[in-house]
Amino acid sequence: MDAETTSSTPVVIAGDIGGTSSRLILAPLVGDTIAEAEGPGANLRSSGAAALDHLADTVREVLESGRRELGEGLEIAAVALGISGAGPARADEVQRAVAERLAQLGIDARRILITDDLRTAFLTGGVGDDGLLVLAGTGAVSVRFQGREAVARRDGMGWLLGDIGSAVWLGRRTVQAVAADLDSRGRRTLLTESLGDMLDLDLRDGLLPPSPTGDPRQDLIRALDDVLPSGSPAALGRFARLPGALPEDPAAREILDTAIRHVMDTVRHLDPDCGLPVVLAGSVLATAGPIHDEVIIGLEADGRRYTTAPTGLPGALQLAREKAAAVLP
Repeated sequence: MDAETTSSTPVVIAGDIGGTSSRLILAPLVGDTIAEAEGPGANLRSSGAAALDHLADTVREVLESGRRELGEGLEIAAVALGISGAGPARADEVQRAVAERLAQLGIDARRILITDDLRTAFLTGGVGDDGLLVLAGTGAVSVRFQGREAVARRDGMGWLLGDIGSAVWLGRRTVQAVAADLDSRGRRTLLTESLGDMLDLDLRDGLLPPSPTGDPRQDLIRALDDVLPSGSPAALGRFARLPGALPEDPAAREILDTAIRHVMDTVRHLDPDCGLPVVLAGSVLATAGPIHDEVIIGLEADGRRYTTAPTGLPGALQLAREKAAAVLP
């Protein structure tokens, strides 16, 4: 493609930015994706202080990939990013910080739309402008949308104050159950052996391999210090799958049941008349597993319509193209 053609080709960048990972695409105003890039998560609350620097690196990567396809003269018509943690509490801060970083890549702040990943996930569901989003990924939140605007919500308060049913919550409850088992404060659980396998430790007896400290409880503390970087609780999500792999274990079952009950109670609170469609999103609720499967059973028993949104990228792309239509002459 020659330089004249590439210089007149407007494109958009759309991003689904979670607490654990980010995925960006570069696409024309109409048509298929031209380039993609993946990177670390960028939630300021759970991904650490360097989160938005990592996001800028991922934007740079997708730009470079697009330029390899289209040439140096491509025009960034609009950028729309659905960012976890960019809700009302920190929206202005995230908008400014992202604009500062993307300005270094030659992207005009007036062409940048920052929203939270809730709106992009909801739009991806394709249920219209009114409905419920129930998201459980790295974090967890439920929102009732009316005319695309969030008019009511539950949770989304972060790993310290809530996010019940999220991957971080599941991981945290798992390591707490194991700690209680080892310390004789709680029931014996198979989660202890499963977590030990993940950490390459014999947490039960400390024999094979030999305990590094002589005390499996201290071995657990030391191992978690190594695998959970300071200031990055999102890493707890790596243990989220363990309860679902042991649904017959009473401690694991209690964790699963708490998450499922929370989801169903929240849906019924936000829409007691069962009149709104439900969009399930996030790694916990949009993929098969005990929590997803049992929530589906509950929604069907209530007579609710539902769909899943495995990624918020389609919704972000929709917003990017709408933004481009508004700013281009």
